[in-house]
Amino acid sequence: MASTGDRRKRKRVPLHWPVRLLRQKGPSVESVTKNLSSEGLYCITQERFKRGERLQCEILVPGESFGSPEPFIRLRCHVTIKRVEHVHRGFGLGCHIEDYTLATPAPAT
Repeated sequence: MASTGDRRKRKRVPLHWPVRLLRQKGPSVESVTKNLSSEGLYCITQERFKRGERLQCEILVPGESFGSPEPFIRLRCHVTIKRVEHVHRGFGLGCHIEDYTLATPAPAT
Protein backbone atom coordinates (compact mmCIF):
# COMPACT_ATOMS: atom_id res chain seq x y z
CA MET A 1 0.00 0.00 0.00
CA ALA A 2 1.33 3.42 -0.91
CA SER A 3 1.91 5.96 1.85
CA THR A 4 -0.45 8.92 2.16
CA GLY A 5 2.13 11.26 0.55
CA ASP A 6 2.70 8.93 -2.39
CA ARG A 7 0.45 9.39 -5.45
CA ARG A 8 1.38 6.11 -7.12
CA LYS A 9 -1.41 3.62 -7.72
CA ARG A 10 0.90 0.62 -7.99
CA LYS A 11 3.69 -0.61 -5.76
CA ARG A 12 7.15 -0.17 -7.23
CA VAL A 13 9.64 -3.00 -6.95
CA PRO A 14 13.39 -2.31 -6.67
CA LEU A 15 14.47 -4.07 -9.88
CA HIS A 16 17.74 -3.20 -11.60
CA TRP A 17 17.21 -4.16 -15.22
CA PRO A 18 18.92 -2.65 -18.29
CA VAL A 19 16.80 -0.06 -20.09
CA ARG A 20 17.30 1.80 -23.36
CA LEU A 21 15.49 5.10 -23.99
CA LEU A 22 14.99 6.13 -27.62
CA ARG A 23 14.07 9.57 -28.89
CA GLN A 24 12.75 10.07 -32.41
CA LYS A 25 16.10 11.63 -33.34
CA GLY A 26 19.52 11.00 -31.90
CA PRO A 27 21.28 8.11 -30.22
CA SER A 28 19.65 5.89 -27.62
CA VAL A 29 20.38 6.42 -23.93
CA GLU A 30 21.33 3.42 -21.80
CA SER A 31 20.46 3.14 -18.10
CA VAL A 32 19.32 0.67 -15.45
CA THR A 33 15.93 0.77 -13.74
CA LYS A 34 16.02 1.67 -10.05
CA ASN A 35 12.43 0.57 -9.58
CA LEU A 36 9.59 -0.64 -11.74
CA SER A 37 5.83 -1.11 -11.54
CA SER A 38 3.13 -2.13 -13.98
CA GLU A 39 2.60 1.58 -14.76
CA GLY A 40 6.04 3.13 -14.59
CA LEU A 41 9.76 3.07 -14.02
CA TYR A 42 12.49 5.20 -12.50
CA CYS A 43 16.04 5.39 -13.82
CA ILE A 44 19.02 7.73 -13.76
CA THR A 45 20.64 8.99 -16.97
CA GLN A 46 23.50 11.29 -17.87
CA GLU A 47 21.31 12.76 -20.61
CA ARG A 48 18.84 15.56 -19.91
CA PHE A 49 15.19 14.91 -20.81
CA LYS A 50 12.12 17.16 -20.53
CA ARG A 51 9.01 16.58 -18.47
CA GLY A 52 6.22 15.50 -20.85
CA GLU A 53 8.64 14.08 -23.42
CA ARG A 54 7.42 10.86 -25.06
CA LEU A 55 9.95 8.13 -25.76
CA GLN A 56 10.23 4.58 -26.90
CA CYS A 57 11.80 2.37 -24.28
CA GLU A 58 13.18 -1.13 -24.19
CA ILE A 59 13.55 -2.97 -20.88
CA LEU A 60 15.68 -6.11 -20.86
CA VAL A 61 13.98 -8.57 -18.50
CA PRO A 62 16.21 -11.49 -17.44
CA GLY A 63 14.89 -14.58 -19.24
CA GLU A 64 15.46 -16.76 -16.19
CA SER A 65 12.71 -14.76 -14.45
CA PHE A 66 10.24 -16.51 -16.75
CA GLY A 67 12.04 -19.79 -17.34
CA SER A 68 13.11 -18.69 -20.81
CA PRO A 69 16.24 -20.14 -22.41
CA GLU A 70 16.95 -16.66 -23.83
CA PRO A 71 19.23 -14.45 -21.69
CA PHE A 72 16.77 -11.53 -21.95
CA ILE A 73 13.17 -10.89 -22.90
CA ARG A 74 12.68 -7.47 -24.48
CA LEU A 75 9.77 -5.42 -23.18
CA ARG A 76 9.16 -2.57 -25.63
CA CYS A 77 7.24 0.38 -24.24
CA HIS A 78 6.06 3.87 -25.00
CA VAL A 79 6.69 6.09 -22.00
CA THR A 80 6.00 9.68 -20.99
CA ILE A 81 8.43 11.41 -18.65
CA LYS A 82 6.45 12.64 -15.66
CA ARG A 83 9.29 13.75 -13.41
CA VAL A 84 12.89 14.92 -13.88
CA GLU A 85 15.15 15.33 -10.85
CA HIS A 86 18.71 16.62 -10.69
CA VAL A 87 20.67 13.98 -8.78
CA HIS A 88 24.38 13.81 -8.04
CA ARG A 89 24.94 11.23 -10.81
CA GLY A 90 22.83 12.88 -13.53
CA PHE A 91 19.08 13.11 -13.96
CA GLY A 92 16.46 10.93 -12.28
CA LEU A 93 13.54 10.16 -14.59
CA GLY A 94 10.10 9.08 -13.43
CA CYS A 95 8.40 7.57 -16.49
CA HIS A 96 4.79 6.49 -16.99
CA ILE A 97 4.39 3.40 -19.19
CA GLU A 98 1.68 4.15 -21.77
CA ASP A 99 1.69 0.74 -23.47
CA TYR A 100 4.02 -2.17 -24.05
CA THR A 101 4.64 -5.27 -26.12
CA LEU A 102 6.76 -8.30 -25.50
CA ALA A 103 9.38 -8.85 -28.19
CA THR A 104 10.04 -12.52 -28.69
CA PRO A 105 13.02 -13.86 -30.62
CA ALA A 106 12.43 -14.94 -34.20
CA PRO A 107 12.03 -18.71 -34.58
CA ALA A 108 15.13 -20.54 -35.82
CA THR A 109 14.92 -21.71 -39.43
